Amino acid sequence: MLIQNSNAFNKIRGLVGASLRNIENISKPRFEFLSTIFEEWFALPVRYTMLNLSRFGKYSEKSVRLHFEKFFDFVQFNRHIIESSCGKKLIAAFDPSYIPKSGKHTPGLGRFWSGKDQCSKKGLEISCLSIVDTEAETAMCLEVIQTPSKDILEKRKQNLVGHYVSIIEKNIETLKALVSHLVADGYFMKYDFIMPVLNQGLHVITKMRADANLRYIYNGPKKKGRGRPKEYGGKVDCSQIDKRSVKLFDEDEVVAYYSGVVYCMALKCLVRIVYIQEKKTGRYDILLSTDKQLDAALIVKYYRLRFQIEFLIRDAKQHAGLEDCQARSENKLHFHFNMAFSVVNIAKAATWLSIPKELREAFSMRNIKLLYYNKLLTERIFENLALDLNCKKIRRLYKRCLDIGHLAA
Repeated sequence: MLIQNSNAFNKIRGLVGASLRNIENISKPRFEFLSTIFEEWFALPVRYTMLNLSRFGKYSEKSVRLHFEKFFDFVQFNRHIIESSCGKKLIAAFDPSYIPKSGKHTPGLGRFWSGKDQCSKKGLEISCLSIVDTEAETAMCLEVIQTPSKDILEKRKQNLVGHYVSIIEKNIETLKALVSHLVADGYFMKYDFIMPVLNQGLHVITKMRADANLRYIYNGPKKKGRGRPKEYGGKVDCSQIDKRSVKLFDEDEVVAYYSGVVYCMALKCLVRIVYIQEKKTGRYDILLSTDKQLDAALIVKYYRLRFQIEFLIRDAKQHAGLEDCQARSENKLHFHFNMAFSVVNIAKAATWLSIPKELREAFSMRNIKLLYYNKLLTERIFENLALDLNCKKIRRLYKRCLDIGHLAA
C-alpha cells in the first residue's frame, strides 16, 4: 500500500481530532490524552500494556490506568469515522472472537469457542459489531463488547444468544441510521437471535444448515368450500430442490445459483433463500435473508462480505495489541479492546479509504505501524543530535528513515 509520509500523519491526526470533537462533554485533559494515546498506539513496538504505553509515551502508568478506567463513547467516535469515510451502501456484520487469557481473576474469564483451534478453551470472548462498506469491500468496527462469564449470564437469567442480541439492541438506533441488513455466520441461524433482531427493524442474512426444514409456497388453484386454504406445498428436499419454485438466476463454470421464497419452519415465517450448488460435486450451501424483496445476487454479495470482519479482527490481533491487555477491570478491558479496533479504523479511513478506489492497493496495517515506529525512533535520534529539519539534506534523510522496512502490498 502506497503511503505518503507527509500526508499520513496529518490525515490521522486530523481524523482523530475531528472524531473526538464530535463527542459531547469531553474535557480538555481527556481530549489531549486520547489524541496522544491514539498516536502512541500506532508506534508501540512491544506488547500493549499500560506500563509500555507509559515507557514509550509522555503519560505515567498511573495516568494511563486512570484514563483507561473512565468511560469513553467509542460508538460515537467510530460512527463519525464511518460516516465521514465510508460510502452510502453499508451493511452490519456481527461476529464473536476468542481471546486467550491466563490467570484466575480477570472479569469474564471462562471457556469459549476458539475457531482457530476448533474447540472450547479457557480465556475471554469479545463480540465485534462492525459496519461493512459494500463498495470499498472493507469492515469498520462500531463497538466491541466482552462476553460475560457463564456465572454472570446465569445471574442475569440470560443465555449466550440472549447476550448477543442485547448488543444489537443496545446499538439499534445507531445501526438503523446506517444500515438495514445485518449479516452473521451460520451459528446465528436461530429463532432466538433472528426474530428479536428482525423485530428491532433490521433484516438478517445468514447461512442455513444443510438439512434445513423448509416448505414450498403453494401457488396452485384454491380449494372451494369450507376449511383453511392450502398455503404450503411439500417439504424442500435440500439435496434436490424443485427448480420450478427455486429458480436459477445466475451460473458460472463452477456453481449455479438458485433463489426463491419459501417458508422456514425454524423461524415460522417466509424468507428468501439462495441455493448455491457446485456443478461437479453436487455440494451445496443455503443462504437465508429475512428480506424477501432483496435481490438474490445482493444476498450472495453481502454474505461474502461478512468475511471482512475476520480481516478486521485479524488486524486488531496482529498489529493493534488486541490480545495483550493485562488489566483486571471490566472498564479497562473494554477500553483496551475498543482502542485496538478503533486504531485499525483510523488507519484504514485516513490512509486507504481516502485514496481514490482505482488507486488503492491492499490495506496494510503493518506498514502504518512501521511508519509510526520509524517516526518515533527517528525523531528521538534527530532531537538528541540537534539536527535541523529545515536543511534539505537532513529532511531527505528524515524521509528515508521513515521508509525503513516498508513492504510492498
